Amino acid sequence: MKVNNWYLQAEEGDAGASSGGSVAAAADTSTTDTASIDTKAASTTTDVKQTETKTAETKQIWPDDWRKQIAGEDEKELKLIGRYATPADVWKKARALEQRMSSGELKTSLPKDAKPEEIAQWRKDNGIPETPDKYDLKLDNNIVIGEEDKPFVDEFLKNAHNSNMTPSQAKAAVQSYYEVQAKQAEARAAKDETDRVDTLDKLNAEWGNSFRPNINMVGGILSRFPADVQEAIKSARLPDGTALFNNPDVLRGFVAMALEINPAGTLVPSGTGDVAKGIEEQIKAIETTMKNNRSAYNKDEKMQANYRELIAARQKIQERKAA
Repeated sequence: MKVNNWYLQAEEGDAGASSGGSVAAAADTSTTDTASIDTKAASTTTDVKQTETKTAETKQIWPDDWRKQIAGEDEKELKLIGRYATPADVWKKARALEQRMSSGELKTSLPKDAKPEEIAQWRKDNGIPETPDKYDLKLDNNIVIGEEDKPFVDEFLKNAHNSNMTPSQAKAAVQSYYEVQAKQAEARAAKDETDRVDTLDKLNAEWGNSFRPNINMVGGILSRFPADVQEAIKSARLPDGTALFNNPDVLRGFVAMALEINPAGTLVPSGTGDVAKGIEEQIKAIETTMKNNRSAYNKDEKMQANYRELIAARQKIQERKAA
């Protein structure tokens, strides 16, 4: 039993020793593996840093002074290039210009001292007609070039062609001219109406009851001229652009002229026969009222004013005959 116990104890001890050795061995192995992992991690970190370094080196293709190298010593060019962040932006700009040129958006300029055949070809390439009369002048807004304007327009087209204006440019210029003319005509018509009303209001307040007779006398003076002269006078304008008959002084002058011709013009209009006889008849009628009904005459201020005008007109006629 003792032997067996000893044996058993020996086995247990051996087993414990063996077990302890295994644990130690396992511990040693774990330590080795951790070290190996640390080594690999360190290696990976190194590889990442090397990769980042290589990437940075790859990105840095152009030197920092690439703008200076392109511009050279030209400071103005250097400022222009300074607008671009990278050389790639410069290429994008150049490519865009190239595409615009190939599409025809950007036209080549006519060479200096170009020969006639070169000019003809350049005009053909740029859509300019061969001769001035081939410009398209179909204007918008139903605008039609009048016969009186054709010489002016033809002269303009000659200059436009000599200046190599495109059809759209020539058409726009002529269109603009007529649109401006139309606006000016509208503005002038509006001003003419305002001036006309102002003039009539002023003379109506000044002439009172004689307003209508005086206006009729102006028409009587005009009727003495041939029809074409009448139209010329009616459409005439003063230096400041005011229509002739929208000036109060002009109308006053016509009335004065009419009264020189017929002193009783406001009393006995022209075309009614013997003016002097008509004046005498009116004077006689008023004097009869004065004789038979003096109080009626004294109360009628209009009749009194008319009587004074008739007497003055008779005197002027007598003076004219005496002269």
